[in-house]
Amino acid sequence: MAQENAAPKRPLGARIINYFREARAELSRVTWSTRQEIIESTQVILVFAVVAMVVLGLIDTIFRFITVRLP
Repeated sequence: MAQENAAPKRPLGARIINYFREARAELSRVTWSTRQEIIESTQVILVFAVVAMVVLGLIDTIFRFITVRLP
């Protein structure tokens, strides 16, 4: 019963073309980051990754030292 009231389906090709038109229109409304913002964000991520590696390395060293010294 509900399908009787539904709008008729368009052909597959028309739906695909409409999809890409809408996707392109949506991408034109996106606010893209500037090159400087991307560089700054990358630097923050790299610094965070290095700090995390150092902290995890220290924790690993401490636990290794504790487990080797246990009888």
